[in-house]
Amino acid sequence: MAATKLGALALVVLFLCLSGQYQLTASADTCSTQLANLVSCAASVVPGSSVGPPSKACCSALSSVSHQCACNTLEIINSLPTKCGQTAVKCS
Repeated sequence: MAATKLGALALVVLFLCLSGQYQLTASADTCSTQLANLVSCAASVVPGSSVGPPSKACCSALSSVSHQCACNTLEIINSLPTKCGQTAVKCS
């Protein structure tokens, strides 16, 4: 379970790091801000957390992430394993 918590935390950190690195278009700054605001969701995404449901701040931050920002971020995340010589993750 500790490894799962660490993995979830790593994903949150990756989101935040990508939000700082994602500078491809004029809307990138907006996407960076949208992703950075998701830090309020960190406690809710760690498996086994006793925090309970996401906070209002988390839900508000999530609703402010544009479709394009979310899709571009997921595309970047999904491309990393292949670039690192690892098997791509398939979720079903």
